[in-house]
Amino acid sequence: MSRLLSKVIIVFISLFAATQVVAQSPLKIKPQAPETYTVVKGDTLWGISGMYLANPWLWPRLWQANPEIDNPHLIYPGDKLNLIWVNGQPRLSLKPMVKLSPKVRQVEKQALSAVKDGLIVPYLESDILLSDNELKSVSRVLGASSGNRFLTDNESLYISGAQQHMKWGIYRPLETYTRDKHHMVVLKEIAVGEFKSTDDNMSALSITHQTQEILVDDIALPNIDDVDTLLSTNFFPSPAPDNSTAKILGGIESIDYVGKNQVVVIDRGVEDNVQQGSMFELYQPATMVKSNSKGSKVLKQAEKDKLQLPNTRIGSLMVIRPYQYFSLALITESQQPIGENAVVKAPQETTGNTTAQ
Repeated sequence: MSRLLSKVIIVFISLFAATQVVAQSPLKIKPQAPETYTVVKGDTLWGISGMYLANPWLWPRLWQANPEIDNPHLIYPGDKLNLIWVNGQPRLSLKPMVKLSPKVRQVEKQALSAVKDGLIVPYLESDILLSDNELKSVSRVLGASSGNRFLTDNESLYISGAQQHMKWGIYRPLETYTRDKHHMVVLKEIAVGEFKSTDDNMSALSITHQTQEILVDDIALPNIDDVDTLLSTNFFPSPAPDNSTAKILGGIESIDYVGKNQVVVIDRGVEDNVQQGSMFELYQPATMVKSNSKGSKVLKQAEKDKLQLPNTRIGSLMVIRPYQYFSLALITESQQPIGENAVVKAPQETTGNTTAQ
């Protein structure tokens, strides 16, 4: 058995086991959840999950896949969702509005994404995180024939190497994040271009869009539609592996605090059984109990025992692009600005409470 196959099996078993732990307690449906709902264009899986569940990441437990449909996990505009009960447990079943063959169905309709496409597609089209080793082999901006230091879209841009890809992104390195001996560099896209010509040493691009001036030695990466067949916008939310934790290393935009719909880098990835859609909850860390010279014996004893107050839940995040040791994650909910000191934990079904240890 290959090492890759062994790894896949281990990941599957771990995820299955985690799901079984979560599945032991009853699933709670929101009181205002509709018995029937017709999916409309613009809906997302996250939005529909939140319509029915206080904990939207428990979607896999609510969703009843329809075996009559080619891909039973995809939902399309026009589909009718029905809330039913099976052996005392809620289930959401699907009845397609029109019976179509799988091929016709996929051509005529676009399946629902996990969240709004605009929030995740830019992070799937090209690598936003690169390792030190990958950074050594990427193409670099060589300049323009004019010799200008700041390059604009009025002239051809030359990059290193003989290239063939038609679409390109120009990136600038920002932060470097570290986990043990692993290092990843965050890249910011500053321009996009199209292939014009090539020779043995360099290739010419025509810049079609840019958000700031391009500099010599900026990074050039091809934008490939099928960058990774395991990545898509049609994944669904599910709890991160039971009892797992993570750390927010920073935001993509190099800011100290982030909020809803912003993307952060966390120190967990495929090696930690994290996948697209893995959900974590965010908590504000509480302080230890502190006393003073006039404090009571009870308070002083609590300080001596290093008693810590409960953490306060402040939001949640969803992994949108896992790498081997790191991941890009979208803040899906935030009651306050989220900083690097936030406690990141696998969801607990008791959410609804505002505190947790």
